[in-house]
Amino acid sequence: MPHSNNFSLLIVEDNVRLRNELADFLREDGFNVKSVGDGAELNIALETTMPSVVILDLNLPGEDGISICKRIRESLPKIGIIILSARVRPSDRNEGYAAGADVYLTKPTNTSELISVINNLKGRLTESEPSATWLLDTQLGVVTSPENLPISLTSSETLLLKEFVLHGRYISHEDMFHYLGDPNETNETNKSKMEVLISRLRKKIAQFTDPNSFIKVVRGKGYQLSVPIQFVNIAPTGKKLF
Repeated sequence: MPHSNNFSLLIVEDNVRLRNELADFLREDGFNVKSVGDGAELNIALETTMPSVVILDLNLPGEDGISICKRIRESLPKIGIIILSARVRPSDRNEGYAAGADVYLTKPTNTSELISVINNLKGRLTESEPSATWLLDTQLGVVTSPENLPISLTSSETLLLKEFVLHGRYISHEDMFHYLGDPNETNETNKSKMEVLISRLRKKIAQFTDPNSFIKVVRGKGYQLSVPIQFVNIAPTGKKLF
């Protein structure tokens, strides 16, 4: 039976054969499914697709599944997270739940159980809870304070905050240059432009919170967003700031 188009699944699994088999199985059950192979591809997919449930492997190239789980739970708290992993130790399961997973399943899993788990998550995902954190709407270019006060952002400021959230609130200088900078400029030029942009954003934030504690400089390493921000809407905003 087809499920609502508003209810979608995103599989994060680096094993291509397993990923395709799982996606095909879930589509046969009527689900709208997309799949990616790692955390970087997940970030790209989130720019155009807001899944209802993420089915997440732990042993991934690059960023591991636990790290991905933590940042999804923080920035997209209404998304359901199902860990599907070959790690079977109780300590692994405990770590998965501590990272924010709704359900921890081990491979190979019973397909009927997986379907039941997905369907059971629907109830929680439709609940509306008041927010006590900052909210970022990348479509409108607005960040809203916990007191429900909106702050209009430029496209560059929106992109900066979006990348902070997608990267787990910390951006190294290397990631900043790769994701946000101008490849035709030197690192020093990109760094100077980033500092100007952050200073401008801090001035906007100053009327709502301590601007110096909003984005902190990690000396010699990068920048740290010090407050939790959740996405309201996430949309493509371009890949370069400058």
